[in-house]
Amino acid sequence: MRITRCSVVLSAAVSLSLAVAACGVRGAGTSPAPPESSMPPGTVVVDKDQVLTRGEEAGEGSAQALFDAIAAAASPEPVSPAPGSPERHEERPDPTPSESEELMGWALEEGEPIPVPNPGTGGANPRLLSALLTDFGPAHESDATPGAVVGLPAPVGDASLFIGLRMMSSPLHGPSLCEKWTSGMWTVVLRDFDRRGAWIAATQLQARRRADPLVFGESVITGPAAMLEHLADTRRVESCLKLKGARAGTGAVEPFPVPPLGTRSFAFRITGSGDVPVWQWVEVVQTPRYLLEIRIPNQFPEPRTDPAVLLPRIAEAAYARAEAALG
Repeated sequence: MRITRCSVVLSAAVSLSLAVAACGVRGAGTSPAPPESSMPPGTVVVDKDQVLTRGEEAGEGSAQALFDAIAAAASPEPVSPAPGSPERHEERPDPTPSESEELMGWALEEGEPIPVPNPGTGGANPRLLSALLTDFGPAHESDATPGAVVGLPAPVGDASLFIGLRMMSSPLHGPSLCEKWTSGMWTVVLRDFDRRGAWIAATQLQARRRADPLVFGESVITGPAAMLEHLADTRRVESCLKLKGARAGTGAVEPFPVPPLGTRSFAFRITGSGDVPVWQWVEVVQTPRYLLEIRIPNQFPEPRTDPAVLLPRIAEAAYARAEAALG
């Protein structure tokens, strides 16, 4: 399975950002994966273009790519904090090409997680971790990027990388208020609410059978009620009708109806132009205690079931799991 170019801006305030990308075709100048014959069965290769490639499936079985481009996609313009907004942590400079190469060249044994440490400073939160899905149909929690909880405050760059390995975002961007739709609500939490009392749980589930492919990310966010209300505010979504991205064309945030869950639930597509008519299908479930977000990226081959049909089914299962853990 491969995910069709779906890049994630890891830090909205970094002008030349790292991107966690989903790609299907290797680009010029990228490092090739080791030949299948030299790889022991069960090896997982992590490189620029195919983050997770099992030795027995090299060239076919990829999950989310780690870095599709370094400084290849311009991130949204830096946004100055509003008066009275939480103080932001100083961001880490972008890694140099040599440092990036080190990040992209892991060869891991099957089941071994990617060695990116959890940057959270909030301590353990087993209840929130247990709120994440571990299985849905043919999709199972990733061995290399298992579910994790980041307790804030945390260095924004490190947290963006750690969470971005689990949550896939679109390659499009627009006004700053659109970031929670295009990149994910967790990015806004890191940008505007990086303080004690906020938590972000994230995981990625993927199917390993090419015959029935499915990849999606889930995040569960807890924190102050005002923060949850701000994240779930869908007003001014009409400002997100003219999105664009480097080498990704144009698109828009297009709401569509889903069955009600929690206090309120809503869903939207991130549409595209050209060869990718839809970059992502996203559903958000709001409750007084947490927000839940499911993101299904465009991928090839496509899942057997239309992602727009799959999305509310996944959200229902994720909501039931979260309620059992946090209700």
